[in-house]
Amino acid sequence: MKLKLRSSVSVIDRKDDVIEFFKTNTREQVIIKSFHPILKTLLSEMNGEITLNDFVKKYDISEQYNALQTFINFLISKGILSDILPESMNNYSKFRRVIHFLEDYSTSADHLAEMWNKIQNRKVVIIGLGAVGTWTAINLVQNGVKDLVLIDDDIIEISNLHRQMGYEEQDIGEFKTDALKRQLLRMNKECNITCIYEPLDNNLLEKHRMNNSNLIINCADKPTVDQTSLLVGEYCMRYKIPHIVGGGYNLHLSLIGQTIIPFKSACVKCFEKQLQIINAIDPKSVKKLTIKNRKLGSFGPACSIIASFIGMEAIKVLSECTMPANLNRRGEFNIYNMDIEYRNFERLKDCEWCGKDGEYYAK
Repeated sequence: MKLKLRSSVSVIDRKDDVIEFFKTNTREQVIIKSFHPILKTLLSEMNGEITLNDFVKKYDISEQYNALQTFINFLISKGILSDILPESMNNYSKFRRVIHFLEDYSTSADHLAEMWNKIQNRKVVIIGLGAVGTWTAINLVQNGVKDLVLIDDDIIEISNLHRQMGYEEQDIGEFKTDALKRQLLRMNKECNITCIYEPLDNNLLEKHRMNNSNLIINCADKPTVDQTSLLVGEYCMRYKIPHIVGGGYNLHLSLIGQTIIPFKSACVKCFEKQLQIINAIDPKSVKKLTIKNRKLGSFGPACSIIASFIGMEAIKVLSECTMPANLNRRGEFNIYNMDIEYRNFERLKDCEWCGKDGEYYAK
């Protein structure tokens, strides 16, 4: 094994006999006391070009070989050393920053390669290519996802351009799916992208046999995000597909939607029931609104922030490198004070979908 520190690791020489290793991606510290000077020399030469045998021979210290090997084994166990062989990692030169980020969540080069292959080869469906869906698709392709299904029946309008990524004025009048596919292929020509030019309805996912998908991200808000979430959520429960509620406004532009792992977290129906209780208000205090053609505002930076959260959750789901953060919760991003307020939800034992006696529990 050629000796190399992980790219994320900083070495801090705190004093004569203390060395600190700091893993910048995960913010972990490893401190070693009573540090022998020869170990500092060894660290200074861990550039991926020498082996332990090379080092021992260079400094003529064969009698310390076993002690140095113990030190190296310790660094490996703490995730300080990298055993990545760049030539063995698919698309390493293009995605090396992503790979080195994932490395801090891996236990070995084989585990890292497994995570990276999952990201590149698993199938992701994105429904709705608006302000959140477009940014989400680009985030995923930038991070190695290659197999995508894009679903949207909308045509690009000039009013889309201030917040939706991947579209230009010359694309106006074209299907969103086609224009975004072209942009994604410019970013990675190896992508396999399927376009579906149909609105989401009760039969769309079944009709196109999306049950072989590894993740479905719902960014559709027509007719409402609540209705599209129920359609997607029920389909995903039937086939045990992880899914993310990732788009639509429904009176909160900055909604950070939940990630759902069927039968391991609260499902869409669990959320719906608990939200009904939370949002219950005295009908006598509500006045009927008569404004027609109401349009909510939309702010590009807020949309891209939401999509970034979705992208991070999606990579966790696809790679299985760590548990998604938004299981059993969803958040609200406040664009004024930059705070995020999360609300937790429970998986309901009596849920009609995922409860023990639920419709999809045993299927």
